[in-house]
Amino acid sequence: MDIAKSLNILHRDIVKKLNPWLKRDEIIVILGARQVGKSSLLQYLQRALEKARKQTFFLDLEDIELRKSLLTARKVISYLKALGWNAKHRAFLFLDEIHYMENFPSILKYLHDHHPGLKSIVTGSSSLKLRSKMGDPLTGRKAVFTLFPLSFMEYLNFSGKRELHDAIGRISPRLVPEPLLSQVNAAYEEYVIFGGYPKVALTPAHEMKVSVLKEIQATYIDREIRSFVADEHLNRFGALIEFLAVQNGGLVKILEIAKEMGMARDTVSRYLTILEETFIIKMLKPFAPTRSKEITRMPKLYFTDVGFLNYTLKNFQALALHVNAGALIESTVYCSLCRNLRDTEEVRFWRTKSKDEIDFILRREKDIVPIEIKWSEHPQVPKSLRKFLKNLKSRSKTAYVLTKKHYAEEPVNGQIIKYVPAWAVEFALWQR
Repeated sequence: MDIAKSLNILHRDIVKKLNPWLKRDEIIVILGARQVGKSSLLQYLQRALEKARKQTFFLDLEDIELRKSLLTARKVISYLKALGWNAKHRAFLFLDEIHYMENFPSILKYLHDHHPGLKSIVTGSSSLKLRSKMGDPLTGRKAVFTLFPLSFMEYLNFSGKRELHDAIGRISPRLVPEPLLSQVNAAYEEYVIFGGYPKVALTPAHEMKVSVLKEIQATYIDREIRSFVADEHLNRFGALIEFLAVQNGGLVKILEIAKEMGMARDTVSRYLTILEETFIIKMLKPFAPTRSKEITRMPKLYFTDVGFLNYTLKNFQALALHVNAGALIESTVYCSLCRNLRDTEEVRFWRTKSKDEIDFILRREKDIVPIEIKWSEHPQVPKSLRKFLKNLKSRSKTAYVLTKKHYAEEPVNGQIIKYVPAWAVEFALWQR
């Protein structure tokens, strides 16, 4: 069943990954930030399955009264039977915000082991809570996916720019004609300013987008962080988010952060873990010849949504005027890379003691791909990129320079440097 084509509604790219797993027995676990679209994704899948004449059940576990009636696996079974569940036929159980459910690992394990015809698909906005509980009970019984904020192509679709979306999808991004190409570039700059939360993309007016982002951040603190941080420390947690926003794209120096914020080192480490496990920030490890050195060296930090970042900075200026323009592009590209990674791929950054640096290194099974961002009309090949290619000539055949609009190819000592607009990076690297 091709779910993406079964309904004429907005859909998410992750559906393509989920499709084959719907036919398997594993519990599907979908993680992602609050308000990133997990509930809508479940509803989308439910409607598609119902259209294919499958029995489905959707339980919103933020409903306190509902949770009280689902304290054990047997009570869940009784509840589903009361709703008309026919155990003789395959059915799909959607559990939204599973971390609110008491004893959910043992409940899911029981359903999986004793009712294989009942396929569970669950979501959660806190991987910290989920991972601490899922552990051994669900080992070998689950397939985990992360739902990121909207990709650029999804953003075009959600924001009503369907003509641009279809033009890119229909032909190679390189062949998009003017004036559509200028509109694509303008839309990408808007995307880099306001980010990829679905509700933001669906909101047309800029002032209203800012208001939506304000509500998203307030809800995150009020409903997500209160379960980790005592009320009297919420202001300090918020202050750390503001401090990190200014440092976006920089190295994570915990001792310096602790000193600047007047916090204990352990507190800073804990708060950083909370931010990463609730999908607000994402660390980027350094590229090194050995894995052990990657672990010991300092990572970089990026916000996973630039709209959330810009609201924290209180700066929604156009990129040409934005003091953090370079870091915004880096954040956007990093999330695009993470969103498209295959299981055998990793993203790193490269930096030497002599300050040579490359923004991203895509490590594949048989290839290492350096990626440098040069947000200009006619960029030049950075010296650091030439050095990297020379040092890893046997393992790196192609490098990418991500530009504002520019397409080109340049041979360098038997290797190729490709210039590609930043918005087209996923097409260039994964042949979308």
